[in-house]
Amino acid sequence: MTDITEPDLWLTHDGVGLGPLRADLAETYWRWENTLPVMAGYGRQTPESLTGRTDGLQSQMRYTDGQTRFTVYRQQDGTWTPVGMTSLVIDHRYRTAEFFIYLGDEARGHGVGTKATTMVLDWAFHVTQLRNVYLSVIANNTAAVRAYEKAGFRTIGTRRQSNMWLGQPADEILMDAIPADFPGPRLVEQAINHDRDELA
Repeated sequence: MTDITEPDLWLTHDGVGLGPLRADLAETYWRWENTLPVMAGYGRQTPESLTGRTDGLQSQMRYTDGQTRFTVYRQQDGTWTPVGMTSLVIDHRYRTAEFFIYLGDEARGHGVGTKATTMVLDWAFHVTQLRNVYLSVIANNTAAVRAYEKAGFRTIGTRRQSNMWLGQPADEILMDAIPADFPGPRLVEQAINHDRDELA
Protein backbone atom coordinates (compact mmCIF):
# COMPACT_ATOMS: atom_id res chain seq x y z
CA MET A 1 0.00 0.00 0.00
CA THR A 2 1.19 3.48 -0.84
CA ASP A 3 1.68 5.93 2.03
CA ILE A 4 1.17 9.58 1.16
CA THR A 5 2.31 12.38 3.46
CA GLU A 6 0.51 15.23 1.68
CA PRO A 7 -2.33 13.94 -0.50
CA ASP A 8 -4.89 16.22 -2.12
CA LEU A 9 -7.68 16.23 0.48
CA TRP A 10 -11.06 17.87 -0.11
CA LEU A 11 -12.50 17.29 3.37
CA THR A 12 -10.96 16.11 6.65
CA HIS A 13 -12.44 15.35 10.03
CA ASP A 14 -10.99 13.74 13.13
CA GLY A 15 -8.18 11.90 11.36
CA VAL A 16 -10.16 10.84 8.28
CA GLY A 17 -10.00 12.53 4.89
CA LEU A 18 -11.58 12.39 1.44
CA GLY A 19 -9.65 13.06 -1.76
CA PRO A 20 -9.94 12.30 -5.47
CA LEU A 21 -9.37 8.95 -7.15
CA ARG A 22 -5.76 8.33 -8.18
CA ALA A 23 -4.49 6.28 -11.11
CA ASP A 24 -1.44 5.15 -9.11
CA LEU A 25 -3.75 3.45 -6.58
CA ALA A 26 -5.42 1.13 -9.11
CA GLU A 27 -3.83 -2.01 -7.65
CA THR A 28 -4.61 -0.88 -4.10
CA TYR A 29 -8.29 -0.29 -4.95
CA TRP A 30 -8.35 -3.72 -6.58
CA ARG A 31 -6.90 -5.40 -3.48
CA TRP A 32 -9.46 -3.75 -1.21
CA GLU A 33 -12.39 -4.71 -3.44
CA ASN A 34 -11.33 -8.33 -3.55
CA THR A 35 -10.98 -8.95 0.18
CA LEU A 36 -13.41 -11.51 1.57
CA PRO A 37 -15.26 -9.01 3.85
CA VAL A 38 -15.93 -6.66 0.91
CA MET A 39 -16.99 -9.46 -1.43
CA ALA A 40 -19.31 -10.94 1.21
CA GLY A 41 -20.66 -7.51 2.18
CA TYR A 42 -21.68 -6.71 -1.39
CA GLY A 43 -22.77 -10.24 -2.26
CA ARG A 44 -20.21 -10.55 -5.06
CA GLN A 45 -19.59 -14.05 -6.37
CA THR A 46 -16.31 -13.65 -8.27
CA PRO A 47 -13.20 -11.48 -7.82
CA GLU A 48 -12.47 -8.86 -10.46
CA SER A 49 -9.23 -9.03 -12.43
CA LEU A 50 -6.61 -6.35 -11.96
CA THR A 51 -6.81 -5.57 -15.68
CA GLY A 52 -10.56 -5.12 -15.49
CA ARG A 53 -10.27 -2.92 -12.40
CA THR A 54 -7.58 -0.76 -14.00
CA ASP A 55 -9.75 -0.27 -17.10
CA GLY A 56 -12.74 0.53 -14.89
CA LEU A 57 -10.75 3.09 -12.91
CA GLN A 58 -9.71 4.89 -16.08
CA SER A 59 -13.35 5.15 -17.08
CA GLN A 60 -14.36 6.36 -13.61
CA MET A 61 -11.70 9.06 -13.70
CA ARG A 62 -12.62 10.12 -17.24
CA TYR A 63 -16.42 10.27 -16.96
CA THR A 64 -17.39 12.04 -13.75
CA ASP A 65 -20.69 13.76 -14.57
CA GLY A 66 -22.85 11.01 -13.07
CA GLN A 67 -20.63 10.09 -10.16
CA THR A 68 -18.53 11.44 -7.34
CA ARG A 69 -15.84 9.06 -6.12
CA PHE A 70 -13.40 9.55 -3.27
CA THR A 71 -10.29 7.93 -1.89
CA VAL A 72 -10.63 7.57 1.89
CA TYR A 73 -7.56 8.41 3.98
CA ARG A 74 -6.68 7.80 7.61
CA GLN A 75 -4.13 9.91 9.46
CA GLN A 76 -1.65 8.07 11.65
CA ASP A 77 1.49 9.58 13.17
CA GLY A 78 1.13 12.65 10.95
CA THR A 79 0.86 10.62 7.74
CA TRP A 80 -2.23 10.36 5.55
CA THR A 81 -2.59 6.79 4.27
CA PRO A 82 -5.19 5.65 1.72
CA VAL A 83 -7.46 3.06 3.35
CA GLY A 84 -10.61 2.84 1.23
CA MET A 85 -12.87 4.18 -1.49
CA THR A 86 -16.41 5.57 -1.50
CA SER A 87 -18.75 6.82 -4.17
CA LEU A 88 -22.04 8.46 -5.07
CA VAL A 89 -23.68 7.26 -8.29
CA ILE A 90 -25.88 10.22 -9.17
CA ASP A 91 -29.23 10.56 -10.92
CA HIS A 92 -29.25 14.29 -11.69
CA ARG A 93 -32.85 14.24 -12.94
CA TYR A 94 -34.17 13.33 -9.49
CA ARG A 95 -31.24 14.75 -7.47
CA THR A 96 -30.61 11.39 -5.81
CA ALA A 97 -27.58 9.10 -5.55
CA GLU A 98 -26.72 5.57 -4.50
CA PHE A 99 -23.93 5.32 -1.92
CA PHE A 100 -21.12 2.75 -1.81
CA ILE A 101 -18.07 2.36 0.42
CA TYR A 102 -15.37 -0.21 1.07
CA LEU A 103 -12.35 -0.13 3.35
CA GLY A 104 -9.11 -2.06 3.59
CA ASP A 105 -8.66 -4.42 6.54
CA GLU A 106 -6.42 -1.98 8.40
CA ALA A 107 -9.18 0.66 8.57
CA ARG A 108 -11.97 -1.48 10.00
CA GLY A 109 -12.93 -1.12 13.64
CA HIS A 110 -11.58 2.43 14.03
CA GLY A 111 -14.67 4.47 13.11
CA VAL A 112 -13.25 5.33 9.69
CA GLY A 113 -16.34 4.08 7.85
CA THR A 114 -18.72 6.21 9.91
CA LYS A 115 -16.61 9.36 9.55
CA ALA A 116 -16.09 8.87 5.81
CA THR A 117 -19.80 8.22 5.27
CA THR A 118 -20.69 11.37 7.21
CA MET A 119 -18.34 13.45 5.07
CA VAL A 120 -19.75 11.99 1.85
CA LEU A 121 -23.27 12.92 2.98
CA ASP A 122 -22.07 16.45 3.78
CA TRP A 123 -20.62 16.66 0.26
CA ALA A 124 -23.77 15.14 -1.29
CA PHE A 125 -26.13 17.62 0.35
CA HIS A 126 -24.02 20.78 0.29
CA VAL A 127 -21.85 20.45 -2.85
CA THR A 128 -23.75 18.12 -5.17
CA GLN A 129 -27.08 19.50 -3.85
CA LEU A 130 -28.78 16.11 -3.64
CA ARG A 131 -32.20 15.61 -2.08
CA ASN A 132 -31.75 11.95 -1.15
CA VAL A 133 -28.88 9.45 -0.82
CA TYR A 134 -29.77 5.77 -0.55
CA LEU A 135 -28.13 2.37 -0.17
CA SER A 136 -28.86 -1.30 0.36
CA VAL A 137 -26.91 -3.49 2.77
CA ILE A 138 -27.16 -7.20 3.56
CA ALA A 139 -28.89 -7.47 6.93
CA ASN A 140 -26.20 -9.83 8.29
CA ASN A 141 -23.58 -7.11 7.78
CA THR A 142 -24.43 -5.59 11.16
CA ALA A 143 -21.23 -3.52 11.50
CA ALA A 144 -22.02 -1.71 8.25
CA VAL A 145 -25.64 -1.11 9.32
CA ARG A 146 -24.46 0.48 12.60
CA ALA A 147 -21.94 2.70 10.79
CA TYR A 148 -24.58 3.91 8.32
CA GLU A 149 -27.01 4.70 11.14
CA LYS A 150 -24.38 6.70 13.03
CA ALA A 151 -23.60 8.69 9.88
CA GLY A 152 -27.22 9.69 9.32
CA PHE A 153 -28.91 6.94 7.28
CA ARG A 154 -32.30 5.60 8.36
CA THR A 155 -33.89 2.24 7.57
CA ILE A 156 -36.80 2.61 5.13
CA GLY A 157 -37.58 -1.03 4.39
CA THR A 158 -36.42 -4.60 3.87
CA ARG A 159 -36.07 -6.54 0.65
CA ARG A 160 -36.67 -10.11 1.79
CA GLN A 161 -34.37 -12.98 0.82
CA SER A 162 -32.95 -10.88 -2.01
CA ASN A 163 -29.27 -11.64 -1.46
CA MET A 164 -26.94 -14.26 -0.02
CA TRP A 165 -24.71 -14.30 3.06
CA LEU A 166 -22.16 -17.12 3.38
CA GLY A 167 -24.24 -19.44 1.23
CA GLN A 168 -27.60 -18.72 2.87
CA PRO A 169 -30.46 -16.48 1.65
CA ALA A 170 -30.38 -13.09 3.35
CA ASP A 171 -32.52 -9.97 3.55
CA GLU A 172 -31.30 -6.60 2.34
CA ILE A 173 -31.95 -3.50 4.43
CA LEU A 174 -32.85 -0.38 2.44
CA MET A 175 -31.65 2.90 3.94
CA ASP A 176 -31.65 6.54 2.94
CA ALA A 177 -30.56 9.97 4.16
CA ILE A 178 -31.95 13.44 3.48
CA PRO A 179 -30.56 16.91 4.27
CA ALA A 180 -33.13 17.60 7.01
CA ASP A 181 -31.86 14.62 9.04
CA PHE A 182 -28.14 15.19 8.45
CA PRO A 183 -26.42 15.14 11.88
CA GLY A 184 -23.28 17.00 10.81
CA PRO A 185 -20.59 18.15 11.17
CA ARG A 186 -21.10 20.59 8.28
CA LEU A 187 -17.53 20.59 7.02
CA VAL A 188 -18.36 22.00 3.57
CA GLU A 189 -19.97 25.06 5.11
CA GLN A 190 -17.03 25.54 7.48
CA ALA A 191 -14.55 25.35 4.59
CA ILE A 192 -16.49 27.87 2.50
CA ASN A 193 -16.86 30.29 5.39
CA HIS A 194 -13.15 29.97 6.19
CA ASP A 195 -12.19 30.76 2.58
CA ARG A 196 -14.61 33.71 2.52
CA ASP A 197 -13.09 35.11 5.73
CA GLU A 198 -9.59 34.79 4.27
CA LEU A 199 -10.63 36.83 1.22
CA ALA A 200 -12.32 39.57 3.28
